[in-house]
Amino acid sequence: MKIDSLDELKAAFARWRASKKHVREAVPAKLLARAQQATKKHGVTAVVRATQMERSRLFRNKPGHSRAQHPTRRKAEGVRGQGPTFSRLELSAPSAPVLRPVAEVETGAGVTLRVFEETPEMMGLLSAVCGFGAMR
Repeated sequence: MKIDSLDELKAAFARWRASKKHVREAVPAKLLARAQQATKKHGVTAVVRATQMERSRLFRNKPGHSRAQHPTRRKAEGVRGQGPTFSRLELSAPSAPVLRPVAEVETGAGVTLRVFEETPEMMGLLSAVCGFGAMR
């Protein structure tokens, strides 16, 4: 098979696109084979630019390769129409521990003080609010 120049290949793809009957029409096998042959001489990037095809579409249907022969696309023998299988895993945020106040004091002015930790600083604040003096 003759390897086309990039200009010839670009013109061939332009003619094919102009004559397509519908948008999702497949690339003709001969045209695709010409583009794949051109990658050997001009490189993949240059051919992709000239043909304006996605790289993956250019090599999707190589001559002599079928989907059944592809090692990563094996199907179970005798199973047809089986859809994809998946597992469902539900994750939830860790629940916060329920904090209960150690002490709760309401002043005459209507201020409520709730102490959730029994630290020396908090006990000092609590005793100062209650008027017991500084606790040590």
